[in-house]
Amino acid sequence: MSNSNSSNNSGIFGSSSSSDTASPAFAIPKEANISTHKFSDEPLLLRLDIATHGFYRELKDATDKRLMEIIANTANVNVRTRPAGKKEFTKYNKPGEGENTRNVRLKYRLREELLRQSGTFDLQWGIKWLLSFVALLDTPVLNLAEASRLLELVDMWLKALVSANIHEIVSELPAMEDTIAIAQDEMLCQRTLSEKLPGQFNSACSLLFAGELKTNFIDANMPKWVLELRARDSQSTERIGARGRDVVPSLSIAEAQECVSGIVPLDTGCKSSGAVDLRINSIGNDGDSNGDGLVQVGVYVFDRQHMADKGEQLMLRFEPEIAMEMRVGFVLEATLHTLDNGCNYIDAVTMVWPSYTPLDYVEMF
Repeated sequence: MSNSNSSNNSGIFGSSSSSDTASPAFAIPKEANISTHKFSDEPLLLRLDIATHGFYRELKDATDKRLMEIIANTANVNVRTRPAGKKEFTKYNKPGEGENTRNVRLKYRLREELLRQSGTFDLQWGIKWLLSFVALLDTPVLNLAEASRLLELVDMWLKALVSANIHEIVSELPAMEDTIAIAQDEMLCQRTLSEKLPGQFNSACSLLFAGELKTNFIDANMPKWVLELRARDSQSTERIGARGRDVVPSLSIAEAQECVSGIVPLDTGCKSSGAVDLRINSIGNDGDSNGDGLVQVGVYVFDRQHMADKGEQLMLRFEPEIAMEMRVGFVLEATLHTLDNGCNYIDAVTMVWPSYTPLDYVEMF
């Protein structure tokens, strides 16, 4: 999940963690009031592991410990597995164990150097990636209450690192706390939104004009042999997609036609379809629905390669209960369809990203 254009090599490694800074050859007057840092000869990752493990051991609740393991591993800091073994850490920094202490530090320096070369260690990125719900999606047993607790633990952990005098993150702490504050709203909205999309209007268009629902629709009035052949060929009754969605529509043709009535003529054709990333730019109010009961949401096609919007703003329609979960800056991975009359709709939504997600780090397939 690295990006060749990223600045990971500067990030948290911007300050040296070695002890090669010589002592000043002169005394600094007390009245100068100059604040200084005491640099350690321990590698940064070693200090992070020690401080993180200390915080981890203070946690009493088993769920908190499990959540902390997710947090630490996402941020390239290990709670349980370390470059050095348990016996080495038992002797680490103890009197008479100088050689063992040097060996532990050497192992961490080698690990740190590998991360520097690959450009994949950046604590700010780790926090943003974690709170983009990716780690939580990989942990299906995690519920929304635990997700809220995870946010609290992230904040507590970062403050514990500062208290442990890991000075490299002090300057980055405000930015990480800003991300946590935004995530308190967006992370939970993201999860709810991903379960509600694409909504009834968009599903109706998908069923009537073009999309996954039209492709997989089976008319129950067809002859039995046609139904069996269609089900076998299209595998339409299987659960598919990143969210395990069932593509068999819950709407009937008549219900779908009623849903689009007054908005899209039934004889309209679809002139284009394609999988895209859509960044939400504006969210209308319920009163801006033009009498159709839907909220208009402005989106741009988002180009991850250049990390920029492209083309003109497009308008989508959603039910109010869906629009209320949206936030400006969210990016939707979906299939965009455009009809002959200019109406746009989406289906096959595979992911909802919050506004702070580092999408330039997400590999494109």
